[in-house]
Amino acid sequence: MSGPVLGQTGLVTWAAVGDVLDQSKPAARVAASIEHQGRILYRVSPTLDAKDTSEAKRLYKKFITIPPEVKIDAVNLCVNYRIGMVVLDVMKERGINYCFMQPGADHADLVQKAEELGIVYQRGCMIIEPIVELDEEERRRVEEEGRKHGAESGCACVIL
Repeated sequence: MSGPVLGQTGLVTWAAVGDVLDQSKPAARVAASIEHQGRILYRVSPTLDAKDTSEAKRLYKKFITIPPEVKIDAVNLCVNYRIGMVVLDVMKERGINYCFMQPGADHADLVQKAEELGIVYQRGCMIIEPIVELDEEERRRVEEEGRKHGAESGCACVIL
């Protein structure tokens, strides 16, 4: 179902899937934009060496390796559509209903699969299109996660 993912409330925790560590790549800019808009972010980089995966830094090689107890509200795809197809399957298994597809990741087969799985998707550029503002309860969720994450990683930075 195509819909306005970025206009949905309650989408606090995001996963960005793509080459999120290479600052010259769009996926890295997308990840920075999500964080700048005050969201909790899990980074998934298929180019990451598996030994560099870090729960404390919320950094993973594969989407499926994010612990299942982590509640992801939405996923941003900035990756080859074949990887995106696998991510959509995991999203469906975990009950994640919202997906934002960056230009180039929004292949027709991926869009069709999202529709078949009943995943609400939006196509566009998240760097340009802002996410809806967090309400007070959502801000508290981000702050609490920031305190928890900061204790684990040594960094207490949360951008609101």
